Amino acid sequence: TVSFHKFGDFFFPGTGDIKDVGAKEGKYYAVNVPLKDGITDKAYKSIFEPVMEKVMEMYQPNAVVLQCGADSLTGDRLGRFNLTVRGHADCVRFVRSY
Repeated sequence: TVSFHKFGDFFFPGTGDIKDVGAKEGKYYAVNVPLKDGITDKAYKSIFEPVMEKVMEMYQPNAVVLQCGADSLTGDRLGRFNLTVRGHADCVRFVRSY
């Protein structure tokens, strides 16, 4: 599992620290990328692509399920990110390139 998400400031559920890497048989099968409020398409892409490139290289998955949460879109009061639909589409295109 790879998760790019808001983290900190007592944001629910309070999990997803970069140090959270899974447990028991799933240890080292979780990659958490905690992000702060206001991240833009450009900044997100600069994090997303190198992380996903390394994940794809290391794990070589046979299938990928990509879920782009709407709470990361500009104007959403919950997520407080600044991503656009185009930014989400760029991430989808990048993952589909594999």
